[in-house]
Amino acid sequence: MKKKFKFSTLLKYFALIILFVYIISPFLWLLIMSVSSSAELTLKPLRWIPEKIDFSAFKELLVMGLNTRGELFLYALRNSLVTAMTTVLLSMLVTIPAAWVFSRYSGKKNVILSLAIFTFMLPPVAYCIPLYKLLVRFDLMDKSLALAFVYCTFVLPFCVWLIKSSIDAIPYELEEAAVIDGAGFLQRIIQIVMPLLLPALGTVALMSLIMAWDEYFYAMLFTNSKAAITLPVVIANLASGRQSNYNLIAAGGVLASAPPVIIGMLFQKALIKGLVSGGVKE
Repeated sequence: MKKKFKFSTLLKYFALIILFVYIISPFLWLLIMSVSSSAELTLKPLRWIPEKIDFSAFKELLVMGLNTRGELFLYALRNSLVTAMTTVLLSMLVTIPAAWVFSRYSGKKNVILSLAIFTFMLPPVAYCIPLYKLLVRFDLMDKSLALAFVYCTFVLPFCVWLIKSSIDAIPYELEEAAVIDGAGFLQRIIQIVMPLLLPALGTVALMSLIMAWDEYFYAMLFTNSKAAITLPVVIANLASGRQSNYNLIAAGGVLASAPPVIIGMLFQKALIKGLVSGGVKE
């Protein structure tokens, strides 16, 4: 029995190592590419470890200069931050009351939520023409705020769906007690529901941030200048042309992945707690 236990433990550790290598190896290779020279990345056979660490790609992207790649990249970094944060803020302002209504007054209203989830499943190309006409009609093309509103079309259904399940797990008796004490609608949400929703809200906000941060298709269609262009579009443009600077593209990928990774690490405990509380109902 003891040998069987040791063998099963060995298998578990082996599976964990394989999973870790599978997950981390693409990002590790991205790091290696970002500090390699362009010449080394085009050698045959490929040289996996660079002879000399080269940070010139990072310097080119982070040094501001007139009409340079660094200028466009830094503007795109700012635009991505503004767009993603605005998307999360707008989504949270609408998600909490909407999810509360769907949870506490269930019934035919849930058909609306089901339709919203259905729209979330559709490919983005299905919405590009009506969204384009709306933005042109109201003169909102190439603006970060307009892009944030566009992102809300697929972020909001996702947020409402997840937060509703968390509100379902909150006993309604707590709100009834608050009503007896004279609490109004906003007081019930702010004082009773919100404190119990914080882990789930943190999880949904982080996932919404990642969805908005990584979005490429709408950003490519609705932005065309440094006033609103985002990082995915700029990084994709680095690969265009007759010759691609692979180390520059890799450096852009490393820099673009840094903010979500840092935020995820800072709020890791809240993220795990939110996922667990959302998946387990008492």
